[in-house]
Amino acid sequence: MHRQAMRSRPVKLLRIAGHFCHAFWLVLVRFPRLQQEGRLLAIQHWARQMLGTLEINVHCSALPPAGFTGLVVSNHLSWLDILVLQSVLPGSFVAKSEVRRWPVVGYLAQACATIFVDRSSPRSARAMVEQTASAITRGYAVVVFPEGTSTDGRSLGTFHANIFESAIRTGAPVQCLTLQYQDRATGAAATAAHFTGDMTLMASIASVTATSDITALVHLGDCIPAQGHSRRSLALLAHQAIHSRLLSENHAT
Repeated sequence: MHRQAMRSRPVKLLRIAGHFCHAFWLVLVRFPRLQQEGRLLAIQHWARQMLGTLEINVHCSALPPAGFTGLVVSNHLSWLDILVLQSVLPGSFVAKSEVRRWPVVGYLAQACATIFVDRSSPRSARAMVEQTASAITRGYAVVVFPEGTSTDGRSLGTFHANIFESAIRTGAPVQCLTLQYQDRATGAAATAAHFTGDMTLMASIASVTATSDITALVHLGDCIPAQGHSRRSLALLAHQAIHSRLLSENHAT
């Protein structure tokens, strides 16, 4: 651990606590007065502030058009993914049901229109599709990680196809994104950002706050029209697009 990071870590943790207090204020005081667009902008601003405190830079190859509505699919590396994507494309997220039980984070996720799913329950999976289609119809970009779990970025897991049913029902496009975390000093993968295996959330937060060398790279990939596709063909095309980008980036490094 760098000495500079060791010195700044207590300050980071205090500022993170302050950001969470601010998030509670947003949810309890401002959200009731704001329409959807205002809430999304408030969330985006908060996410950017949190990333600034964590000293994580975000580089995005391009941005979707303003007001994009549809299904957004990405590979999944970390709890940081939600902050990173909210900072460039604020919207609703699909998350595993365990997130609802995380201290502080779970409450805030519920307040930000997160759609929770228990992948072991067919009933929960069907409800997820219905809720996602409803959110898209209401004008949201709904972000999902169809692998269903986070990885270290060296490979891409199989995509669960059921979530793509929501795009077919609404006729919404599927926007592919590829995420990577890079060490600014070396250009290698920033393993401190990865949240995998049996790592706890607190251990991951400790790992992230111990460094100031993380850059999040967001690549805007293919936008796939849903018309004429089955959910399996959409899942396959999205997987191919993201997998190809990961192969390209991993080969380059």
